[in-house]
Amino acid sequence: MKRRGAGIAVVRGGNVLLIRRRDNGLWDVPGGGAGPGETPETTARRELREETGLEVGALSLLDVFSHPHTYPDGNVVHWETRVFTAPWAGGEPRAGDDAADVRWWPLDGLPDEVSAATAQYLAALRGHA
Repeated sequence: MKRRGAGIAVVRGGNVLLIRRRDNGLWDVPGGGAGPGETPETTARRELREETGLEVGALSLLDVFSHPHTYPDGNVVHWETRVFTAPWAGGEPRAGDDAADVRWWPLDGLPDEVSAATAQYLAALRGHA
């Protein structure tokens, strides 16, 4: 079974907003699983709001990624994740919900502590910038 999810790479100048996940301590774009009846755009916006407190304007689809994710309990889930980009619309991000920390990272100085899937998202983002 494949789960569907979505995330947003919020961009401010040459920086991208990342969260540190509570479940595995890795950096990631804000995002998560789709709720019942949610569109990918709605999922991405909800997750951004829950994890950072931010709202954004127009979304642009970066790409669709298929990947497995191994949770700390060893459970492996296969995901299809739509990652969007959006320009920062103001406000101060704060860590909430599944985020232990939130931080702006320069696109030319991204953290090493990311999952293989997040590395794919960030490579696509750098190629898009």
